[in-house]
Amino acid sequence: MDASGATPGHLLELIRSRPAWTRQQLLDATGMSRPTLLERISPLFAAGLVCEAGSTASIGGRPAQLIRFDDRQLTVLTFDVGHTHARVGLTGVHGGELHSVSRRIDVSHTPPDAMLADLVAVADGVLASCPPQRLIGVGVGLPGPIEPGTGLPKPTTILPGWDAYPLPDVLRERWDVPMVFENDARALAFGEASRHPGETVLGVKWATGIGAGLVTGGMSLTGDDGTAGDIGHVKLARTGPECRCGRRGCLAAYASGHALLGQLGFGSLTDIALRADEPPVHRALVTAGRKLGTVLASLIAMANPRTLVLGGIIGALPGVVDAVGTRIRDITLLRSTAGLRIVPSSLGERAATVGLVNLVVGRVLAPEAIDRALAADHGPIGVLSYPPRTLRA
Repeated sequence: MDASGATPGHLLELIRSRPAWTRQQLLDATGMSRPTLLERISPLFAAGLVCEAGSTASIGGRPAQLIRFDDRQLTVLTFDVGHTHARVGLTGVHGGELHSVSRRIDVSHTPPDAMLADLVAVADGVLASCPPQRLIGVGVGLPGPIEPGTGLPKPTTILPGWDAYPLPDVLRERWDVPMVFENDARALAFGEASRHPGETVLGVKWATGIGAGLVTGGMSLTGDDGTAGDIGHVKLARTGPECRCGRRGCLAAYASGHALLGQLGFGSLTDIALRADEPPVHRALVTAGRKLGTVLASLIAMANPRTLVLGGIIGALPGVVDAVGTRIRDITLLRSTAGLRIVPSSLGERAATVGLVNLVVGRVLAPEAIDRALAADHGPIGVLSYPPRTLRA
């Protein structure tokens, strides 16, 4: 291709597309002259974004030096916050986890200031456990809708007190790096989609609540108001069990993990997972799976995904996957499901973390973002210093 007019940001995107390049290979791929290539690549070396990586094997002439994306020590800090558990992790830009800590929480009954103070303290411990890293961004997943463009939580009964809470401002006072805020189910779907490149992927998080995300063309659908994927509150009947949203007959009132705990009298979702083969539990899961399959069938008929991934501690159970798949195929035309794969999560509890990391990396290392950072006379990444800023009271 002729990319002789490509900016340093676009050149970095090309370099990232494979493990290593020689300068001659870059010249051939871009159509640049040698002086132009030197002009475009020099700022990337100066910013620590590319490095030399040895040389080619000698075949009689002088070995050529190899150039690669310098991902050493580049990391993303993530907060995967669910209804009852939070996971704080430090991960490399290619998905390799350096360290993480999970802890039980009660997001519905903990004020946001207290929740954040606790999770930031956990993050301090995660960061301190690793050698100083080059932190390029922070990703946050929450079990509720997020306002596009601002990262502010939107109203939901699950997160009382979080409506318009200045989460981005609070965290930027601690870490002055680019940040991504996303619904936890959509983050899970984006993470799972990385295992199915080029496909349209519908991902479902089924744990305490039920949410979904749709990824197509490498992009996650957020919707105009940030509520895309809020399938747990699709109403299945005018009457029925009361939902935590205050209405009756919602999918979540029948099939969410919260509802199943009430139906089975168990204390935790782990109990349900461990006893999933017991007849009463199995029957309850199959019934719930059929309810979820009814809702997903319409989405599949509309979006025609190649893969449906069921994640979360309930969603990934084998019997649940079978029940959901059977119901979908029972009520959907064959042409909508002929090529559909219905599979459990392959990333498990790391799915949302992987999604958040990929969203941050996609934003920070986008060609336009790299060019803006270089034009501002500073690199898009900085060496993380300890201790970070103090969390606002």
